[in-house]
Amino acid sequence: MQHGGSWIVEIHHDNINTRMGFMLVFEELLGMSAGEGAQLVDTLDQNGHADFTPLPQPEAERLVAAFQVRGVSAKLRKARRA
Repeated sequence: MQHGGSWIVEIHHDNINTRMGFMLVFEELLGMSAGEGAQLVDTLDQNGHADFTPLPQPEAERLVAAFQVRGVSAKLRKARRA
């Protein structure tokens, strides 16, 4: 894995987690309201995945690990330079 720079956290829809389960994880990790969490779940339903704003590598790695520990499929992707 390349180090440094900005990284995108990508979460994936699955057939295991429920809508409410995703929303609870989003509230716990991201402080999202129920409405914001519902919108993100809608994106997951429509696209099969959702991307977060690019983050510095250590922060992105911590967020991916936090999602994974809670059973949400997540991975890192190097952000493209503008």
